[in-house]
Amino acid sequence: MKKNIINISIVNKGRLKIESENIFKKAKLKILTKSDRSLIASIKGYPSIRIIYQNASEIIQALGTGTCEIGISGKDLWRESEASIQSKISLIKQYEWGKSDLVVAVSKSWLDCVNPTDLEEISYEFFNKKKRLMRCATKFKNLTNEWMSSRGITQYDLVTSLGATENSVEISKADFITDLSSSGETLRQNNLKVIDDGIILKSSACLFASKNSLKNKEVKKILKLLIKN
Repeated sequence: MKKNIINISIVNKGRLKIESENIFKKAKLKILTKSDRSLIASIKGYPSIRIIYQNASEIIQALGTGTCEIGISGKDLWRESEASIQSKISLIKQYEWGKSDLVVAVSKSWLDCVNPTDLEEISYEFFNKKKRLMRCATKFKNLTNEWMSSRGITQYDLVTSLGATENSVEISKADFITDLSSSGETLRQNNLKVIDDGIILKSSACLFASKNSLKNKEVKKILKLLIKN
């Protein structure tokens, strides 16, 4: 990366892309692209700024490794990232869009599972009667482990989910899940319910900056414009 170039990463598709571009529009920072499919863009009047379109997870990694100075991504991905990455990123502003909750959800057939204490009891039943650990499907291993530990739940195993986590119980891949939910409708359609005190994290889109870049006057100037919107 050239020292005189400031890289700003935004999500490359979907609503997060649209909302992120709106932030720049409101700040009167016009994004210039060669085509709708371009993954590199510029800002009119700011030759030292480069816009990079990436997926949300890549943005967090880029901020943490210093390959971009400013980025818009999800709070959930920042909190899920490794401590070595997370500690190098500053949360500048949390937006009111891109909202979702990371939740603990179990089968509706688990009538006696209402809260974390019940889940802990069920975990021991699995271990004593089925001779195996209770399985949890998730894309958020770090946050899930953190929540489990804080609730005193130790008898479980995590199963990495690479696709639709919500059907993991139905297809017997897991016994319960942790997953992002906006309205809860997808969980309901898959016969799942969120337990009491089962919100691990309330997430939304956020404006981030790499901590090292905050010494840069140009970065501070751009952040000041973006924070207002």
